[in-house]
Amino acid sequence: MLNYFGFSLKGLIIFLLPMIPNMFYFLLPAPAGGAPSVSSPKILDFLEHGTQGIFIFLLIFLMSSKASQLNSPYTLGMGIMLLLYYFLWIVYFTGEVTLLIQLGLAVFPVIYFILGELWLHNPVAVIPTFLFGIFHVIITFINYTSIQQ
Repeated sequence: MLNYFGFSLKGLIIFLLPMIPNMFYFLLPAPAGGAPSVSSPKILDFLEHGTQGIFIFLLIFLMSSKASQLNSPYTLGMGIMLLLYYFLWIVYFTGEVTLLIQLGLAVFPVIYFILGELWLHNPVAVIPTFLFGIFHVIITFINYTSIQQ
């Protein structure tokens, strides 16, 4: 499998689909208990945003010469993760802001992205996505526990 740099429309679509509920997050008032995030340690923010930028770049611009079949276990898994993610956003906006909901909002899109990267035959992007997921979960936990105190 040969990887090369180009533009992956599939990668862009994979990236954009989980961003839809995030638009509502910025447009609508936050539910009680889910209000503004607190300041997490700068190094964690740096690592989270750095790995996020790397995985997004690799998802969209690193391509494989191998074709990705639409009918795949990866796309099924992606669909399930995306539906769970959307469902948790709906629950979140109804005011149910629990640690479990917050962690689901952090974990499901990471699994979705990893499945998308595997579907696109882009294993290089899995590494920064996995690392992003770790930092994202840690920051989510810190923010949630800080708000609850």
